[in-house]
Amino acid sequence: MRLYDDQPASRGVENALKRARRLCEARWTPIRPLPSSLKGVAGTDQEYFYGYFRPWMPQRGIPYSSCRTVEKYVGWNISPETFYTALQNPHSVLYTRQLKESAGNKANSYYGSVCSMFVSYALDLPYRIVCKDWADTEGVHPVDTARLEDLRLCDIVLNPKSHVALITGIQRDETGAVRCIEVSECTLPLTICTDFTPEEFVNRWLKSGYSVYRYDRVDEVTYTPDPYLPLDDEAAAQMPRFALLPDYGNKANYRVGDEPVELWALEEGWEAVEVTAPDGARTCYPLQDGRVVLRPAAVGHYSACLVKDGARSGCVEWCMVSLHLAFEKERYAVGEPITCRAWNEMPGEKPFHAILNTDTYYVKDKVFLTQEQQETGIFALPPVREAGRYVVIALAKNEYGVYTSPYGEVTVE
Repeated sequence: MRLYDDQPASRGVENALKRARRLCEARWTPIRPLPSSLKGVAGTDQEYFYGYFRPWMPQRGIPYSSCRTVEKYVGWNISPETFYTALQNPHSVLYTRQLKESAGNKANSYYGSVCSMFVSYALDLPYRIVCKDWADTEGVHPVDTARLEDLRLCDIVLNPKSHVALITGIQRDETGAVRCIEVSECTLPLTICTDFTPEEFVNRWLKSGYSVYRYDRVDEVTYTPDPYLPLDDEAAAQMPRFALLPDYGNKANYRVGDEPVELWALEEGWEAVEVTAPDGARTCYPLQDGRVVLRPAAVGHYSACLVKDGARSGCVEWCMVSLHLAFEKERYAVGEPITCRAWNEMPGEKPFHAILNTDTYYVKDKVFLTQEQQETGIFALPPVREAGRYVVIALAKNEYGVYTSPYGEVTVE
């Protein structure tokens, strides 16, 4: 039987498929045991458990990790370059930090992705839309699945209580009947794409609590090639070997005041690290046990290289950021909007989003700031209907990715 692939109906659909593909096809190799979240059997005591990706075993797909307590999602907060360069450093946070003891579950790797981040990224949304909010998102509407022939590329497969995925391939026979449906998703332990027959699709998804939705603005999705995640004939990065790397990877954001910068020498024979501050001032720090630990107080972009007897290694860079969030008061009544103010010490980088979480870091509500709110920094989160303790973050963005304020605690009573 000859099958025919559905073709993207617009450049936006083509772009969304590319964005999904590059997260599913990302090839990477850990050089030390790298924490992972592994899939068990749903509904049992071992629905998920924690383990490691084996050193020097190539992997395909961005690792799954519900890293919401630190907001270190690949593609959003962490660029592909930062992720791949952190993999090169045996002392990076990818190998030395685990999230399995943090609030929530299915979190282990310090960098990773989740289902809602994957679909939000593929559809080029401003930031993550969690599963429970997809059906109510502007421009998203349900699709009648009585006939699978009515499915389209980039349709959303959603169970608001648990998971969201994306249809990234449809094959039909000569009569137009659907014979194969490819679904891409971020699921434990990696981002994957899977082919389903119509019978498999109906039973795996439609008879298991899932519905299909369509995003009306998919035609507006953009795409920019990334040399660290090349597709087809796109130019690939040379993947330089670094002599020096920060523990977060190259071109990462660090928060002033609570995140020390660890610079690790990955080659022998060097004596010191020369750091160039945002104002251009250069300072040398002697290596101690192969590293230099800094706590820069000034916001802005820094660079560093290894030095000895006039010789210099290649440079790495990072940015110190300082985004703040404050509440109008410490306690709010049930049903009362939570009024906030956010401000950024980085010129020109306005807060654009704020997230209200439960005290176990599940998203309760969110707000995308209007242009006026971004300028003033003053906004209100929607009223909360249940008393309790909540945590809130504000978000801003620079060329390295989305970064956050520290979590602020607020009580609703």
